[in-house]
Amino acid sequence: MDEYDWAVQEAKGWLNVTVAWDGGRQVVEVYDPVRLAQAVADETARLGLFTARRLLVVPSVTRENIESAISAIAGKDFFDHG
Repeated sequence: MDEYDWAVQEAKGWLNVTVAWDGGRQVVEVYDPVRLAQAVADETARLGLFTARRLLVVPSVTRENIESAISAIAGKDFFDHG
């Protein structure tokens, strides 16, 4: 993605990211706190619940924040469970 694409994603406040490593691949839902609160409110109003399989919340949806967060959780078994 170029700078414009990242600016759009940061404004949206969420992004699905595929993380790949030697042991496999996982799709991670990345949200900023404001957009996550909106998604939770919308889905609980509509469905009565909110679920997320692989959820990562960062201060803002930027490449730097996502890469830093994934590096921080890579060694903590975040990707080792279903």
